Amino acid sequence: MITQLAQAEETFKAHAKTFSLAARFLNKDRYEAVARLYAFCRYVDDLADTGSPGSNKEVLSALRQDIYAEKSNDDQINDLLFLQRDYGIPSQLLLDFVDAIIKDQYPRELHSIDELVRFSYGVASTVGLMMCYVFNVRNPHAFPFAIDLGVAMQMSNICRDILEDAERDRIYIPAELLSTPITCEGLTRGDQAMRDSAYEGARQLLQIADQYYASAAMGYGYLPRSVRHTIKIAARLYQAIGDKILASPTTYWTGRSIVSRRRKCLLILLMLWQRMHEGSSTLLIGKVTHCQQLHKALDKSKFSA
Repeated sequence: MITQLAQAEETFKAHAKTFSLAARFLNKDRYEAVARLYAFCRYVDDLADTGSPGSNKEVLSALRQDIYAEKSNDDQINDLLFLQRDYGIPSQLLLDFVDAIIKDQYPRELHSIDELVRFSYGVASTVGLMMCYVFNVRNPHAFPFAIDLGVAMQMSNICRDILEDAERDRIYIPAELLSTPITCEGLTRGDQAMRDSAYEGARQLLQIADQYYASAAMGYGYLPRSVRHTIKIAARLYQAIGDKILASPTTYWTGRSIVSRRRKCLLILLMLWQRMHEGSSTLLIGKVTHCQQLHKALDKSKFSA
């Protein structure tokens, strides 16, 4: 019988190819913890995407209650609760993540960048903050930079998955970035004007994502050396999704924009070379002030130093 850990690692490798590749630089314990955390997040996310809109609301609400009560009959949630206790992950982060996923069960359109940043915090930055605890990062000055990396990665995912999201009646490209209105039906049907508008919106969104990636990089020095390179690699590989999208305007709608394994390995080798020739990220600690404008849409009480 497959163990909970083995199942988590299998899920991690199968569904998080980019991150699991970067995570190979972690030691065994941290790799296993990251895989278990990812498996939980995937489990919750799949519940939101399975069936008709809102069909799993009761299941997700019960799951949320289990987390709040810190006990469950669900093996997946129990494993998360063990992980939470082992690493001191705040319950509020788990609840914020689940709440964001519960809201994401339904058809939705986002109108502003601020809405997108709040959404990205809920479904991605919360996970980044959980990772901080897994990596034994407790300095609150590090948290805003972790939030930025979650926002940036989520924006990359959104730009990659416009068509897949439209098939689920979801549009995450903010309307304020669109030259002309778009609809899920129009995108899936192949309306060229709508697809051109969506692609241009994605191009602008990737520029915004780069601002968040750049800010996140200013906080890498807060990470232990044993995990720092893993996060740098993961960020660069996700950012490469945007590079692929921008380089393929004529083929974007023919299939998912995927960074080849050869390209990933090349980027990793380049980063290893840079690691040997550049100064330590720890030199930035205390010398860089987080750009508050990046978080103007967020409730700062959740993560302020």
